[in-house]
Amino acid sequence: MQTYEVTGDFVSFGVGIELKLSESQAEIRSSSLKKKANDIYEVIEPVHFKEGEKVSISSEALSKTLLEQLQEISSEPEDALDEKVESNVQYPCIQHVGFGKYNVFDAEKNLLTQKPIKKDEAEKIFTEISKKTESDSSANEGEENSETKQSENSANNGA
Repeated sequence: MQTYEVTGDFVSFGVGIELKLSESQAEIRSSSLKKKANDIYEVIEPVHFKEGEKVSISSEALSKTLLEQLQEISSEPEDALDEKVESNVQYPCIQHVGFGKYNVFDAEKNLLTQKPIKKDEAEKIFTEISKKTESDSSANEGEENSETKQSENSANNGA
C-alpha cells in the first residue's frame, strides 16, 4: 500500500476499496467500513476524506481522477523499506512483520519461528536466546583468558 495525502477539497472512495487508516479515521467512518485486519478496512459505503488527510491504499485501486486529488507521500515499496530496516538490525532480534505478529532471529541471523507469532511469545523466545548468547560469549571469553594465561606461563617458564 502507498500513502497519499488528499490535495483536493475532498476525495471519495467507493465500495470494495481496501484502505489502511488510523483508529480515529476509521472510528469517524465506522458505519461505512468493515474491519479486515488490524488497521485495514474495506469500504462498504462510499467514504470521504478532506484535504490534508493521509490515507494508505493500493495504487492499483486508484483511478486517474482520484490520483489528480492525491499526492503520494511514500513512494518506496514496502519491501524496500523492510530492507533498510533490516540493514541496521543487530542480531539476535525480534522483527515486527505486521498485524501484531513477530519473527525471532538468533545471533547468526537464522529465523527461529516457523511463522510469525504474538509479541509476548516472541519476547519470551528472544529473552531465552539472549541469555544463551550472553552465557556462550562469557564462556568463550573465559576460554580465551585461560589460553592467554597458559601461553604467558609457558613463555615465562621457558625464559
